[in-house]
Amino acid sequence: MRRIKQNGENESIENAMEAFERFAKEKHKRWNIMRYEQDIDLHVHEVVCDIVNDTFSPSGYSEKWIFDKKPRKLAKAPVYDHHAEAAALLPYEKAIYDHISWHAPAVRPNLGTHALLRFIRNTLFANEQLEVYYYFSLDIHHYFPLMDHFFLKRKIDDKFKKGKFRNLIHRVIDSYPSGAPLGIKMAQLFGMLYLANFDRLMERCFDILKDPEKLEYWTSHYIAEWCVSAITPDERKLLDRGSQFLARRFRMFVCEGIHHNFRFVDNILVFHEDKVFLRCIRDLSIIVLTRDYHAEINGDFQVRPVWMGVRLCGYTFFHENVSVSKRNKQDTARRAHRLFKLGFSEEQVRIKLASNLGYIKHANSINLIKSLGMENSLGKIIKHRRIKPPFEGMSPDQKVPFSSLVVKIDDKMGGVKPILRKYSFSITRSLTLRLTGKSSLSWNTTLRVRPARLRKRCLRRSWPSGSKLF
Repeated sequence: MRRIKQNGENESIENAMEAFERFAKEKHKRWNIMRYEQDIDLHVHEVVCDIVNDTFSPSGYSEKWIFDKKPRKLAKAPVYDHHAEAAALLPYEKAIYDHISWHAPAVRPNLGTHALLRFIRNTLFANEQLEVYYYFSLDIHHYFPLMDHFFLKRKIDDKFKKGKFRNLIHRVIDSYPSGAPLGIKMAQLFGMLYLANFDRLMERCFDILKDPEKLEYWTSHYIAEWCVSAITPDERKLLDRGSQFLARRFRMFVCEGIHHNFRFVDNILVFHEDKVFLRCIRDLSIIVLTRDYHAEINGDFQVRPVWMGVRLCGYTFFHENVSVSKRNKQDTARRAHRLFKLGFSEEQVRIKLASNLGYIKHANSINLIKSLGMENSLGKIIKHRRIKPPFEGMSPDQKVPFSSLVVKIDDKMGGVKPILRKYSFSITRSLTLRLTGKSSLSWNTTLRVRPARLRKRCLRRSWPSGSKLF
């Protein structure tokens, strides 16, 4: 692909204003954004002057630690640095996205995590199970902090021609002592471009077909792995067909390439029908990443069948469905239970858990939503409307099951007595209270009963003769 050349597209007032609006979207209530917007015209003029004169340089970062599953170190930059970098990058974003494989949807507009979910789900649903029966997953250890500046600059030089924008990117890279500063817009660009060529190389099986020595070595390695790992009867039938058949099978897979590979920043996922061929691709991937990119791979990279579950980005993928990960499921259930216990209504809980529910609804989670009591179906709405409150001023939400108010206990005499649970209720003026089914009591004052004093307060009252409280 041809390199990008800068022709002054990012040196206009309109470009700087649009870049700030995109950066400040849904952030206008933050105090630093509000203070920055007070002199927005002056800041826009300064940004354009820095881009035109090629004088912009990051003014430093402040550390911030977040603890989401694991501790992460962020680099907080001033608002002006965010604005200047976004304005310099804005006209070239589309060209950069076109250079990245569509199997890597992270940081793309309107894609991201949910696009990756759709890609993997559609791949598993559309293809036969034998075609995507095995998979392996690679996770790069400390991807952003351990980026090599020399390789990163070389990737930038391969993509952009010499000019002001390339000089700006080099100054951003040099402004951080090690790796890329996680927390700025440029870091997203670095994360995608750093392994963009690796994605294309993996799809071509690392070009081992062009090197006869590599092809011969990996063919013999493939045959030796088959001799060791053939366990099932079907695998032994393939092994019984001889080494020449296995060699032709390996060359056929290499010629076809890898069609089902995905990457989400530093997570790499590959599907294939042959587990031995997948092991070869895994070993080649680790060799290329450690040798050419100085990356460290986390230890869990075994080849597994898909029916064991593919865990990525908070979801677990199977051939027939997609489920929510155990961590997200438990977190949503605990938060919903806590809010219901505090007395929030279903609609209030749904608003407070909008992000959790929106995340799990992309999976096959209807039973989970029903178990949480958060189903918003048409039948539930109609049933809710059919409930007729017994008194004016009451809403259908106040209806509770009778079993939640009383509990049965065995009497010493062999009978069963209903006793109220710990529950607070009120009896309004001119309301008839039926106590035992035999007698009734007309009460003309407001009675508020509390659990701890229920028996004592009732005994103090003068009840009609023949009535039984318990």
